[in-house]
Amino acid sequence: MKKIIDENGRLFGKVSIVDIVVIVAVLAVAIAAVMKRNVVEQVSGAMNTVPVSYTIAAMNIRVPVAELLQEGDYIWLESGVPAGIITGVEIRDAIIDSQKADGTYVIGKIESKVDAYITVHADCSVSGGSYYADRTFALFVNQEQKYITKYVAVTGIISDISPEAE
Repeated sequence: MKKIIDENGRLFGKVSIVDIVVIVAVLAVAIAAVMKRNVVEQVSGAMNTVPVSYTIAAMNIRVPVAELLQEGDYIWLESGVPAGIITGVEIRDAIIDSQKADGTYVIGKIESKVDAYITVHADCSVSGGSYYADRTFALFVNQEQKYITKYVAVTGIISDISPEAE
């Protein structure tokens, strides 16, 4: 009966265990290199950008805050990731639905509050059908984020995303 490992440290008397460990290590490094190369190709393939316009709805904000949102200002995420350039700001009265004692609803204006619709231009990479501002910030409708400009910070929800004609 043959031993699995003989007195010379060979598996079934033919291959050294050290040789097997070296072969497994070389295979692991080769697989890791191939995987890394595939990831780099995907990221570098996303370097081509397309112009995208999206709208951020900042609801129920104070009037002085809304007045600080200016066309031409850069806008970032709270984390510092660039989100684009403001190309338009539309300010509307903030409204609220209220239920009366008889069960009916009425719509009323909220004093000293407005809704700001901020249109933003960004050069976005496209990957898997999604747009990425600054190649890192994925744009999704109904996505809530805190945005900052050089003068103000607002929380807003992306309400519309559309590619611009080049």
